[in-house]
Amino acid sequence: MRRTAPGLAVAGLLLLGACDGPQEQAGEEVDAASGAVGSVDTLRSGPAETLGERADEAQASADEATEARADALEEQADAERAAAERTAEGLEQQADAVRGN
Repeated sequence: MRRTAPGLAVAGLLLLGACDGPQEQAGEEVDAASGAVGSVDTLRSGPAETLGERADEAQASADEATEARADALEEQADAERAAAERTAEGLEQQADAVRGN
């Protein structure tokens, strides 16, 4: 068990690092290059990484809002399409009645 614990810790850190967004990752690199943190692999967050993480979160939130607006527009279009089909069906029935069909 003692031998697997460090391996699990390393695997966990690798997985955690894979969760960084592009701005956060760039911030990590800036922090490491500027000396704000010891290296890119440190668990500490420097100022650029923190700002990058916030930017990634803001982008994710904006993406979710855009997706919600797109879904709402699709639902609206479906409703209007259904209403137009009902109107067209009614007009076809009126035309048939006028023709005597």
